[in-house]
Amino acid sequence: MKLIFLLSGDLEYVARKEVEVFSRDILGGEIILEDRQISVAEVSEVKRLERLSLVHEVSEFLFSGSLEELKSFVKELKLPEGKMCVRVRNIGGRFVPSNEFEKELGAIFYKRGAKISVSKPDRIFRVYVTERNVYAGWLIHVTNTKQFLERRPDLKPFFRPGAVVPRFARSLVNITGVENGVILDPMCGTGTMIIEAGLMNLDFVGVEAFEKIAKGCAINLRYYNLPVNVIVGDAKNLPLADESVDGIVTDYPYLQSSMSFGDLKELYEKSFPEFHRVLRGERIVFLTNMDVEEFFEDYFILESKFYQKVHKSLTRRIYICKKKN
Repeated sequence: MKLIFLLSGDLEYVARKEVEVFSRDILGGEIILEDRQISVAEVSEVKRLERLSLVHEVSEFLFSGSLEELKSFVKELKLPEGKMCVRVRNIGGRFVPSNEFEKELGAIFYKRGAKISVSKPDRIFRVYVTERNVYAGWLIHVTNTKQFLERRPDLKPFFRPGAVVPRFARSLVNITGVENGVILDPMCGTGTMIIEAGLMNLDFVGVEAFEKIAKGCAINLRYYNLPVNVIVGDAKNLPLADESVDGIVTDYPYLQSSMSFGDLKELYEKSFPEFHRVLRGERIVFLTNMDVEEFFEDYFILESKFYQKVHKSLTRRIYICKKKN
């Protein structure tokens, strides 16, 4: 089966990586085609699409080509049971009059005997129009983005500035490729990463150096009815057994020093050996404001690195690394 993923325009490069890993590690497939805000994957099964974050929606891939070719295609397409409608979305710089094209395609379906309902369809025939191509298929999943707004960091019972937003955090958890297992955030702060992991039905553990913040993280976990799996500890000397977690996601502190962490350079020098020790899975994903390859090159292989400009004085690095044997 082939799937069309409509990617978020914000952080599209991260969204593309999320879909790449998700398609391979969760759905047992691979990306076969990419376009502006579009990834097409051939997969062996379809499951857990509700875990997706930086993806607006997913459709069953049925067609790619020109607008004229699409008109011919729908004349032969098997009609669905129940009521249906057509929805067209322009992506990027290309523009087609979507309302007119929806009516034109809908008329073709109607003349063939399809039941049309614009307001309450049972199936939606989704058309994506990019500058290069046209893609179409039956819509099978729409991501609930409202949930991420409801879990904004400032709406949690315990809040501290600087926490990553939930939608981004969930995407990073997905990029670990962990389907079932334990996610570790060794510098968990208020708990955004592990909360998203928990809400995805993954096991998790958080480690936090500051006792006050660890207690605040526990409050947030209880608020979402999640296990209070947070430990007061140091990322340089993790209170965990060897090979006890399946994926690691974390956000390093951006200050030059911290009372609990000590010198930031020391944190990088000592945390990566610890990550390597406790990781039984293959991937870590972490955020930092520094280029830190020199600190992890003995323990991890760089898979991908992205830059995100947060504001004029902060450019965040997004590292995705695989464990060395």
